[in-house]
Amino acid sequence: MSKIIYGTGDFKWNAQVDGQDILILNGRATAFGGAHDPQDDGSTASGVNTKVHPFILGVALPMRGYGLKSLKGSPIPKMPFGVKSNGQDKPEGAHVIIEDVNSGKTTPAVPVIDLGPSGYTGNVVDMSVTLAQMFDPRASATNFDRKVNVRILGGAKYV
Repeated sequence: MSKIIYGTGDFKWNAQVDGQDILILNGRATAFGGAHDPQDDGSTASGVNTKVHPFILGVALPMRGYGLKSLKGSPIPKMPFGVKSNGQDKPEGAHVIIEDVNSGKTTPAVPVIDLGPSGYTGNVVDMSVTLAQMFDPRASATNFDRKVNVRILGGAKYV
């Protein structure tokens, strides 16, 4: 039996350890960044800017431990980001694979580039617009919503 990592407070969802990975099942994904996101100037917690690197494939995960009140209670532990501020991949950082629950389509392994979404949203992951467009070519920060499974590769060592 795998270990369950419980969310608390605003985080009403849980994650589980699955071998070396952390797995989140049937969560809600939205998108962030891109030219049409009124709440995003392109800055990310990893230092990479999504306006400077508009085609970056990456995600924001609500990792606790970075000092943000909006992420308190998240079941996702603090992990290093999977990208450098210049947009280059950092293999030793956190990477995920996302699966669309309805279609079964999966992404390649992509880096964690930012923090969020906040607990009050109920979302488990935010995808860069370019990544969201792998599921829906018309995706933007204001019109993307999917039920997904998220696999955080090698994340179990941070639990």
